[in-house]
Amino acid sequence: MATRFVKSLVNRNPRNNELMGRQAANIGYQFEKDKSARSYIYKVELVEGKSHREGRLVHYKDGIVISASTKEPSIANQLYSKTDTSAALNIGRVLALRCLQSGIHFAMPGATKEAIEKSQHQTYFFKALEEEGLTLKEPDHIEHSYENDKSFTWKRYPLKPTRQDKLDEL
Repeated sequence: MATRFVKSLVNRNPRNNELMGRQAANIGYQFEKDKSARSYIYKVELVEGKSHREGRLVHYKDGIVISASTKEPSIANQLYSKTDTSAALNIGRVLALRCLQSGIHFAMPGATKEAIEKSQHQTYFFKALEEEGLTLKEPDHIEHSYENDKSFTWKRYPLKPTRQDKLDEL
């Protein structure tokens, strides 16, 4: 019964693999100083212009997926100023709500910890994202193996040290 169901199953949510931990983040940046800046599935960033603030969710392949800005009339009408910390806080709240409604629950912060601590706008923006329920850490990737996919044709064998490895330990 289950095999017939799986054959006819159509995944209508393409982001489901990312949510379940099957989608791996980009790799190959291990020699960079800050590899987490380029190794992500989703990244949240606050763009600060002269007369507005914009929060956006960036996908590693598709670019900007969701955004919220003080340029939008519905947001701008509710704010005293489009550039103060209150604007950054409210943009974070709106962006988190839009992300959760679209089924995105995890994202990496687009700024370093030092930049977040140094800027009050960034601090309030990321604090609002967390308070609304968006997790600012991506789930660990589950490696594709025989244990989680029985159609996998072989089991991974444990790697045993060679003679040269043992000599290097001495």
